[in-house]
Amino acid sequence: MNRKLLYVLASGVLVMAAQNARAVTSSGTIGATLTLTNGCLINGSPSQNGINFGTLDFGTHPATFSQLSTQLAGANGGNSFGIQCTTSDYAVQITGNSNSTPPGTVVGTPGTPGRYLVNAANTTQGVAYSLYSDSGFSNVIANNTDLSPASTTGGVDNYTLYGRITGGGNSVSVVPGTYTDTINVSVIY
Repeated sequence: MNRKLLYVLASGVLVMAAQNARAVTSSGTIGATLTLTNGCLINGSPSQNGINFGTLDFGTHPATFSQLSTQLAGANGGNSFGIQCTTSDYAVQITGNSNSTPPGTVVGTPGTPGRYLVNAANTTQGVAYSLYSDSGFSNVIANNTDLSPASTTGGVDNYTLYGRITGGGNSVSVVPGTYTDTINVSVIY
């Protein structure tokens, strides 16, 4: 036989042997998973911490006030904050506030629970206030108690709060200044 022919035949056998060596196919699978839990949109945001629910601003008044009232100014405008969850089994609660212990001198009639706006420049001075769920100021909001939505629009439950300071007494002994507190709100689902 011719060497060239022998070389071509040997090469062909090697190529066929290599192809036969790869003739077995092993197959399997890769599992892909995703676990989704209930979630809520608060004022349209999926954030779970550091949420701005709005402001309860009593405004600027002479220190000789008798009674002051206000309503929540929502973070997205309007007078409420909106909650929309993937479950109907959720609760909105006021869980407390930063100034629940009365400072040295308190103006106004403390409510239950105690809530105090404290003078930023003189932390021994405070003004007592209460939170209400209605504009008639008859339903005091207790800590860790479910709030009811004021309205529902397009599947979004809207919550509002009202604040009132009573018993200012038209006193000239109230220390002028800026008084603040932080109200803690939780959405539990």
